[in-house]
Amino acid sequence: IPHLLLSGPPGTSKTTLAKVLCNELEVQRADIMFINASHETGVDNLRDKVSNFCKSMAFGDFRVIILDEADYLSPNAQGVLRGMLEQYSQVARFILTCNLPHKIMPALHSRCQGFSFHQLDETEFTVRIGQILADEGCEFDVDTLQNFVKATYPDLRKAINTAQQYSRSGKLVLPGEGQSTDTSEWKLEAIAMFQN
Repeated sequence: IPHLLLSGPPGTSKTTLAKVLCNELEVQRADIMFINASHETGVDNLRDKVSNFCKSMAFGDFRVIILDEADYLSPNAQGVLRGMLEQYSQVARFILTCNLPHKIMPALHSRCQGFSFHQLDETEFTVRIGQILADEGCEFDVDTLQNFVKATYPDLRKAINTAQQYSRSGKLVLPGEGQSTDTSEWKLEAIAMFQN
């Protein structure tokens, strides 16, 4: 595979696809490095970690470096990364994910095969959450599901995590009824209040 740049809104499965690709290509776990670029933005840290990883012998055909949220890398770090894409092209593949592709320098765009992810429309989004709940054997009614969709759309990852959090005893429930709820889920509570 070439170096890849996966871009799109949050929760559209960019990082998941990177991991699925590694699995489908049967890349050994020891040959995969995952770096959250929003936490590790420094040039020296990036250079040292990636260089040491790429210089060691791979267990398979090549190593994979997944740089999640690469749009957080500083311009200097992106410049260093550009050099590494060329220097280690024989032994490693880089998969970059980002929310804002315009923050990635053109030199990186030109060295990666780009794929743009788009958010699902609300109907597809609702069907996908319903399918996941059904596959997991979790009961739900359409009104409750719609509340979750309204509170989390278009972030599919957030919808899945929130639905998992509120799936109790095999049934999807709205937050409340004397249960302590996460204050970050205030949208769900507000929607439920307005429906009563």
